Amino acid sequence: MEMFDFEVRLMKVFSTLIILMSVIISFHSHSYADTLPFLTGEEAGMDESQLRHIELAVGKHVDEKELAGAVTLVLRKGGIVHMEAHGWKDLASRTPMTTDTIFRIFSMTKPVVSTGVMMLVEEGKIELDAPVEIYLPQMKGLKVLENGERITPNRAPTVRDLLRHTAGLTYGFFGDSAVDKLYVKTGILANSNDTATFLQKLGSLPLAYQPGEKWVYSISVDLQGALIEEVSDQSLDRFLNEKILEPLGMHDTGFHVPGEKRNRFASLYAKGQIAMENNEESDYRFPPRFYSGGGGMVSTALDYAKFLQMLINGGELSGLRLLKEETVQNMTRNHLEGSAFPIGINDTRDGFGFGLGFNIVTAKSDYDKDARVGEYGWGGMAITHFWVSPEDELAVITMEQTIPYTWNLERSIKGLVYEAIIE
Repeated sequence: MEMFDFEVRLMKVFSTLIILMSVIISFHSHSYADTLPFLTGEEAGMDESQLRHIELAVGKHVDEKELAGAVTLVLRKGGIVHMEAHGWKDLASRTPMTTDTIFRIFSMTKPVVSTGVMMLVEEGKIELDAPVEIYLPQMKGLKVLENGERITPNRAPTVRDLLRHTAGLTYGFFGDSAVDKLYVKTGILANSNDTATFLQKLGSLPLAYQPGEKWVYSISVDLQGALIEEVSDQSLDRFLNEKILEPLGMHDTGFHVPGEKRNRFASLYAKGQIAMENNEESDYRFPPRFYSGGGGMVSTALDYAKFLQMLINGGELSGLRLLKEETVQNMTRNHLEGSAFPIGINDTRDGFGFGLGFNIVTAKSDYDKDARVGEYGWGGMAITHFWVSPEDELAVITMEQTIPYTWNLERSIKGLVYEAIIE
């Protein structure tokens, strides 16, 4: 009898373990594996034969040595309808590009960091229209350089200014103004910096223009990263991992490429397929001293697609909510007006405004003829791009590793993607 009771108890324990294992497997499947299902063209409302033209378009760029290789991904109606690798991850070793290749995404880091700021806004820890100096006292007393003199600005830069690049900051290497030259001389983004050094240097420099009066592409998202660190009392990488990357299952996204993943890291090229850096000599082999919110991350097309699908869904993915729907709507509408509109980086992008972390298409223009009003997106220095069309439930990612930056890859497939939509 005692043996029978023991067997019954043992069976109950075994059954409980089976149930727990099922729950764990179900949880992980729901949280990660099933977040982005693969859809047929019919399920996604797209013409698959039209999408096959993407391979020809990208292949032409490879054949003409504009790039070494690329990954393209199309999301529609909640799933992946196209994901394809093209060309080479590394030309010297003739290693083919793969869909799980890790890329330097540079400024595609920015929307992820701005999302982190908006999460803290929702938590009541940051106010959008509060002066930055309230949270970062190193920014107190900033002056504007006008006609060779440092004068008191009309108002202090706000958190909203940081999110929309209207804070009076610049980058240093996109212009040749007196303030740009000071940024370069100071080494504002030097690899040797840590957050404290970055803030000390920035606090000693003047603003390039009156806050709110211009849109100037700038280090403002690096300052957003420092803001996150100060408010959350965490390093930027830890905050992003806990709040965004791990919850979304973005396991190949971060500020360095660990050794076990290095064989998946693409080499970097200049136009003409001229080698610049391979995975065995890159600084990305090691964690940085300074977590650059403006351009320090690596990622894959699939990882980034999870982030974009969360935005398309209004702030949630697989039942996990990161942002309120109204917050996403606020981030993805134009916040520029007057002299700050339109945006431009050594150009004028007619019909392009800026939200809280993204460029926003406000009107049809010749600047990007295939763009649709309401699109939002951004890109990275080594020609990684994404755009989202909320009305079409569509997101597109193009990843390559070529410097200098061009629009060639995105624009060569944008029309093809829109033409493929059938319902």
